[in-house]
Amino acid sequence: MKIGENIFLAPYTTFKIGGKAKFFIEAKHIDDVKDGIKFAEQKGLPFFILGGGSNILISDKGFCGLVIRVSIRGIQRDKNILQIGAGHNWDNVVAYAVRENLSGIENLSLIPGTIGGAVFQNIGAYGAELSDVITSVVALNTTTGKIEKLSHKECRFGYRKSIFQEHSGELVILKAIIRLSPKFKPNLSYHDIKEYFHNRAVTLSTIRKAVISIRRAKLPYPDTIANAGSFFKNPIISNARGITLIKKHPELKQKKAKGGIKLSAGQLIELTKWKGRRIDNVGVSDKHSLVLVNYNNGTAEEIVNLARKIQNSVLRRFSVRLEPEVVILNYKPSRIATGTVIF
Repeated sequence: MKIGENIFLAPYTTFKIGGKAKFFIEAKHIDDVKDGIKFAEQKGLPFFILGGGSNILISDKGFCGLVIRVSIRGIQRDKNILQIGAGHNWDNVVAYAVRENLSGIENLSLIPGTIGGAVFQNIGAYGAELSDVITSVVALNTTTGKIEKLSHKECRFGYRKSIFQEHSGELVILKAIIRLSPKFKPNLSYHDIKEYFHNRAVTLSTIRKAVISIRRAKLPYPDTIANAGSFFKNPIISNARGITLIKKHPELKQKKAKGGIKLSAGQLIELTKWKGRRIDNVGVSDKHSLVLVNYNNGTAEEIVNLARKIQNSVLRRFSVRLEPEVVILNYKPSRIATGTVIF
């Protein structure tokens, strides 16, 4: 295990923001993760688990402990069951499944990051969620030092959440097991996809092409401008609050959700006139209002200040507080091995 010192973290994130980690390791094997955690414990340091860096904002000061970048890759197939290393690129998993005529995750094409990050966040798009196909997750319990296999139920998946967020740092994702279908079951529930396939043939590969085309048209990608994808979650409010809010603002989009009514964070941001606005080195994408972008040499402080302004605008107008979807890592976290929201 090679341990780097004073390693800049910005290149390991899609935001291209972040100072130095005091220590850094690239964990290509399970033993590397174990050894890294043992090293941090011996030094009395906090540690942080990093995946593809696509859903994170790191402090300009960096991180005072050890960053373990999980790079465990590989796909093992048993009929329609895939076991995937936590460091494997997520979109490469989708591409593999489509090539092998396995259905279930094609609507999740082109989402940046690794399978570990995808499980951690329970990614979702275009009428599908990763939890729809997850059967179990293999994780290292850093408290006991044992490797555990958590069932779908034990993962406690919800909207953009999982048990791995609740126990961040205590449970380190090593491998995910997903069950796909050898029979193609097209999911055309999302409006844009339904429109795309008007008078077009629907196949597994064309679904993937459609999703990629739609995402490229609607979202700025890190290969063109630095960002971390959707910065805020779609807020879920109670039915009673929803009824009152919609009466006052009938233009608001709404969907039924577990626990109440889900609003569109993107629409709330647009209606408060933030889409396309720029403040110095950072701003809100003119393609999609949920995406905050780093134009050039932006800092974490600038992104956080921008996010606060957006939150305050939405709160004043709609009495709805937006919560960040992006993990924000402090230089000195309030708890060991966790990303903490700093605003």
